Amino acid sequence: MRYEKQVIFERIGQKGQDFLSKAHVCIVGLGALGSYTSNFLVRAGINKLTLIDRDVIEESNLQRQNVYGEQDIGRLKTEVLTEKLLQINSKIQIKSYFADLTHKNSSLLKSDLILDCTDNMETRFLINDFALKNNIPWIYSAVLGSEGMVMNIIPKKTPCFRCIFQPPTSQLGTCDTEGIINTIPAAISALQVTETIKIITKQAYSKELIHFEIWKGKLSKTKTKKLQKCPACSGNYEFLNGEKATDAIKLCGVGTYQITGPKLNLTNLSKNLPNARKMDSYVNYNNNIFFEDGRVIIKAKSLEEAKSIYSKYIGN
Repeated sequence: MRYEKQVIFERIGQKGQDFLSKAHVCIVGLGALGSYTSNFLVRAGINKLTLIDRDVIEESNLQRQNVYGEQDIGRLKTEVLTEKLLQINSKIQIKSYFADLTHKNSSLLKSDLILDCTDNMETRFLINDFALKNNIPWIYSAVLGSEGMVMNIIPKKTPCFRCIFQPPTSQLGTCDTEGIINTIPAAISALQVTETIKIITKQAYSKELIHFEIWKGKLSKTKTKKLQKCPACSGNYEFLNGEKATDAIKLCGVGTYQITGPKLNLTNLSKNLPNARKMDSYVNYNNNIFFEDGRVIIKAKSLEEAKSIYSKYIGN
């Protein structure tokens, strides 16, 4: 029996395993955290997954994104991860979306539980708005350097993400500026999946913000409180309504930016760019990646330079 060892664990049992087998979990972001988390969930018996990611696999990902190998470089993370998960369990149901999650396609998040495995704050505020509006629990997770955090957000029962974190007014640190040790994603993912199992099996879950510094071996928990006049808790869903949407963001990668504009005709684009490599879902030219949905991932030293490169190839 596939789940025999898990069923005999007293905190789960057959009843808990039945809950897991019927649960639908949505994972946003399939990098270091998302690849570990999806792997753990499939092996734990979650039979229905929605996977959302906007990126392709790069060589620099291999240091910490355990599912991917050299043979996968240049391929979509959604495509490769789906293949790998089905090799683990061919009976699971997976819907994967190669997409940039925005207020326009937020309905993709509909599930029993949403897991944040992203690397940017704007997406997290969007998830928070959607989850509160639709009464769906979600779990925040983040890693950087040798540190990571996990927090359960249960509508009407716990403080929301915006009660604890405010939209940043300046550029935050990324793995590009701070680096990352490859063991911290595995540790934070393990915490996130454990909380997932607790929530799905209707057991007591952590109500604190969990912080783990793996280099020092230090785990701490911080009590959280609801913010008076929190916009999201008050039903003012600024991110879900598109009021806070931006068309240019810094990604977690060495000098990597994403600029979003009108949809692109990849066939015409590849003809106009000498030596461009056209794949099924994108065009790669000088390590800049152009997607049909209008996104362009650009290698540049600054946002200003990224915008200049975008204008050169796409126009203003």
